Amino acid sequence: MTTSPPPDLQGKTIGGRYLVERLIGQGGMGTVWAGRHVSLDQLVAIKFVHPKLAGSAEALRRFDTEAKAAARIKSRHAVAVYDHGVEGEQPYIVMEYLEGESLEQSITRRGKLPLHEVAEIVQQAARALHAAHQAGIVHRDLKPDNIFLARDGEAGTRGYSVKLLDFGIAKMVHEEAAGGASSTQAGMVLGTPHYMSPEALTASVPVSAASDIWSLGACAFSAACGRVPFEGDAIGDVVLKVCAAPMPVPSQIQPSLPKAFDSWFERACSRDPKRRFASVVELSDALVRLDEWARAQREQVLYEIRPMAPSIVDMGELDLQPSSRGRLLAGLLVGASLMLGVLGLYVFKRTREADEAVRQATASAAAVVEADNQRKLKEAEKQFWTPPDAGSSAHDAGKPVPARRLAPKKKRP
Repeated sequence: MTTSPPPDLQGKTIGGRYLVERLIGQGGMGTVWAGRHVSLDQLVAIKFVHPKLAGSAEALRRFDTEAKAAARIKSRHAVAVYDHGVEGEQPYIVMEYLEGESLEQSITRRGKLPLHEVAEIVQQAARALHAAHQAGIVHRDLKPDNIFLARDGEAGTRGYSVKLLDFGIAKMVHEEAAGGASSTQAGMVLGTPHYMSPEALTASVPVSAASDIWSLGACAFSAACGRVPFEGDAIGDVVLKVCAAPMPVPSQIQPSLPKAFDSWFERACSRDPKRRFASVVELSDALVRLDEWARAQREQVLYEIRPMAPSIVDMGELDLQPSSRGRLLAGLLVGASLMLGVLGLYVFKRTREADEAVRQATASAAAVVEADNQRKLKEAEKQFWTPPDAGSSAHDAGKPVPARRLAPKKKRP
């Protein structure tokens, strides 16, 4: 590794297709720049080996391994590699451009993460690791800094998808078996000790998928507890704790964690590789089920102990002064109530006026009908009492009408 400043590559064209734009990250092995495909206008990330390491066979081997390993893994949760080559004796890898933060940065910024979020991160990382193991690749350097939470608008409520990074020291199981020798030199520690399995630290047995299972379990511990499982500043101290110290108990560090998580971690990071989960898929499925069970238990307990209403004592301890937002809302409600009152009074008045107009119109119509009926009644009464010969001479008027005498009927013989 080197600490000298990296060369300025901004504005250079790499491989005749990629324009280097700006530096976005650097480490002891090299630098990562944002670039753009000149014809497709596609934003990419370009990783360069530091010039002082360009002559190192080990550095070049790691670079080549990273490109080949990432290209073999068919998973949307592993960073995609588009191209690689050498530009002026400087090797480079063109990769998928990601925005977001690493799990390490998220833990530093937020502290411990909720268990259900840890379960989701582990599940997505396990999918990439499973694809790698199926392709005969062991990551060997799995740690929170290599688990990237990439911004993703289609990722649901979280807003990010997990991407595994840095397969630079990945072990190609099939290639090493064919070659008959390991690429790791004796005594060389490849990886980050805080997240490495005992067999990877001591080289007691060849590293395998079981080593990645340990590392993923240690990453889950770090995310759920907000600290590494085995703390220590010196490598020797960390190695000793990983291999011999009592296993930490997560629920003793974070009491909010369920006891079942203790058992899960104890199995994921068992010092005996045979006692660990059989695969990363089994590990992640167990953690998802554990989280679902823990949430169901918690909701049941809250339902059973939640009081029907706050007590007088509890209410007395509350700050009953409304907030500015509450006062604004109360003012709006009072104003709306007054407006509704005025509107109701107006509607009531208009309704009474309409009722009075209808009543007056009805009374007027009834009076007209009654007058017409009286007139017709008088005319009928007059016609009834007037005699039919009312047109005869006037001198006969007032004389009594003589009675008729009827002749007796003759009897028949």
